[in-house]
Amino acid sequence: MICGHTHYYEGITSCEHGHVHGFAGFTSYAPDTPGHVHYIRGVTTYNNGHVHEYCFYTCPAVPLPGGGHTHLIKGKTAYAAGHIHRMKVYSSDEIM
Repeated sequence: MICGHTHYYEGITSCEHGHVHGFAGFTSYAPDTPGHVHYIRGVTTYNNGHVHEYCFYTCPAVPLPGGGHTHLIKGKTAYAAGHIHRMKVYSSDEIM
């Protein structure tokens, strides 16, 4: 039997056009297998009169020194209000 897990993530986008957006959520469920990735999808906070949607896969699992693992979440938001934002944050350790 292969068990699985999810991760929590939160962060602030890059500053573009003089503002940032917050983002947070939970990754998709994924099996406890080496090299696995998760899918994330969401909407940023409402700032400067708009939001941005985002959806992409995390980087593969990165082992943590004390056990468990994290994922680098690195991507771009969808285009809105004439621009995009970059997102880069590590997920929490796995959540059952």
